[in-house]
Amino acid sequence: MYEWKLKDEIVDNGMCARCGTCAVVCPNDLLDFKNGPVLKDECLRKGHGMCLEVCPRVSSGKYQISIRENFKEEYYAGRGNFDGQDGGVVTAFLKYLLDNEKIEGAIVVGDECWKPVSMVVKDEKGLMDTAKSKYTISTLDALRDAGEMGLENVAVVGLPCQINGLRKLQYFEYLAKHGEELGSNGKPANLPDIQYLIGLFCTEKFEYDSLKNILQKYNVDIENVEKFDILKGKLVAYSNKKNASVKIPLDEIDITPGCRVCRDFDANMADVSVGSAGSSDGYSTVVVRTEKGDDIKNAIELHDEINLDAVSKLKNIKSERFNKEIKRRKEYNEPVSLYWLAEHGGVSKRADDSYFIRIRAKPSGWYEADEIEYVSKIAEEYNGKLKLTNRGGIEIHDISGFDAEEVALKLKNKGLLTGSEGPLVRATLACPGEGECGSGLINTTRICELMEDEFTEKPEPYKFKIAVSGCPNKCVRPHIHDIGFYGVRYPKVNDNCNGCGRCADVCKLEAISVRGTTSYTNYNVCIGCGKCIKACPNDARDIEKEGYMALVGGKSGREIVEATNMGMMGEDELVDFVNGVMKVYEKYADKPQRERLSSVMEKIGKGSFLSEVKDFKKEMDSV
Repeated sequence: MYEWKLKDEIVDNGMCARCGTCAVVCPNDLLDFKNGPVLKDECLRKGHGMCLEVCPRVSSGKYQISIRENFKEEYYAGRGNFDGQDGGVVTAFLKYLLDNEKIEGAIVVGDECWKPVSMVVKDEKGLMDTAKSKYTISTLDALRDAGEMGLENVAVVGLPCQINGLRKLQYFEYLAKHGEELGSNGKPANLPDIQYLIGLFCTEKFEYDSLKNILQKYNVDIENVEKFDILKGKLVAYSNKKNASVKIPLDEIDITPGCRVCRDFDANMADVSVGSAGSSDGYSTVVVRTEKGDDIKNAIELHDEINLDAVSKLKNIKSERFNKEIKRRKEYNEPVSLYWLAEHGGVSKRADDSYFIRIRAKPSGWYEADEIEYVSKIAEEYNGKLKLTNRGGIEIHDISGFDAEEVALKLKNKGLLTGSEGPLVRATLACPGEGECGSGLINTTRICELMEDEFTEKPEPYKFKIAVSGCPNKCVRPHIHDIGFYGVRYPKVNDNCNGCGRCADVCKLEAISVRGTTSYTNYNVCIGCGKCIKACPNDARDIEKEGYMALVGGKSGREIVEATNMGMMGEDELVDFVNGVMKVYEKYADKPQRERLSSVMEKIGKGSFLSEVKDFKKEMDSV
């Protein structure tokens, strides 16, 4: 048997969803998928490759995906103009997408005597041939077939686990931090772009042989079954003989082991999810979650007469089974991948396999006393320890993976946002600022609040850091951040000056000289710290100009890059400036998780980059 990490950690431990994603992404076609994935030849990476990285049971990747997809949840009931399971909604939607050339083909599941077969369909006839629900394990082989056929844009209909795996494939570079794995031919697997993900409600998948055998027990030949349905905890098989049906308790049929560690009933990462729960006979419940999902509103007529309690009941049943299985595995010390922790921002594994939960820093790092007390009690309750981050956040370390989600939810319920890691805008770093520090010239907390209101957890190609310093001392290092601001206040002398020299005494840069009864400022040396204005005993130094010095393109870490000074701005210009920088950065960053802002500026030329930022800012100013 060949060494394969995914087999050791997921397949052999009953965690495998049997979604088939791993088999279609392998660039060397080393995986067969029958009743699950099987390695058919030696892998040079020992499975430490794309198959592992797209697996939805290694990590769901949901948090990073959701902030990019901006998921919503709109419930409707609808039916299509086709014969099909519960109104043929999926068939009608796919026909609309094909007719309007939004896709070139659809990846659907056909069957051979109810044994699912992955298929590519490109027309109405192909859709009609697959318009019924299957309840056993299916593959995604046809996705690869579509690529070999030269199709570029497709829709995929799949179960929740399959939708999760394919979402990870869509956002692969953001999650894996590198490009697709290349095969021995120097190319990745030839797959089309997935434009639409259509999810199906799912409580569990059955083992095909078990289903076939249990039907025989009830004197039903699977070849004579016209339709399956799940109603009130029973599988209903409708036979074409004498219009008969049998109802089989679900607990008599073997389900896929990985379904016991799944709590996603309604394919919550799909563009559109479809199922019968919550709708009247002949209709389907339709859940729209993305802008692309809104296209279904053009395909079929929808209304909002939905029994949400019926949907919630099935969600809860699946969640209860999940919780029971995880509790059992914990009790018996059985392996669990804890893949669902990726649904929460700021939850990460430590070197010792325990977890830490990062709380996004509050503006300028100010916390209420009761918040600190609450975090301390949580750490004590779960035997954790606390660490203050260099951005003013708080981390709770040494948390068991089985407790990490509970801790994250408790923090959120207290109003403490977990997150600030990964390819997104990190917590804004700031010093105490004016009114808190004697050197402060600007209200740093107010600027932090502006940044946080606009950019909290905003997805970016790579981590994006903003720092705000109250004065030119730059204590929080704004010059080595992607965006930096610091307060400045430049002086001018008035008639009250008597040449006492106090201003020259306090100037650290010796930018002031006194000649006779007047002091003079060398503006080529002055940095606008404002100390001389505060120190003058005669009120002889007024403010010539003040504001926010803006810096862009700095970086620390493996390589230190000093930011470019963009000059002084007013408070009302800051948000538009940051937006402009981000827009241009997103436009040219084509290597997610590989290119910081400074790298992109270097790639296209700092002058060209900053020119586009200025053009954007002018455009916003004119609005």
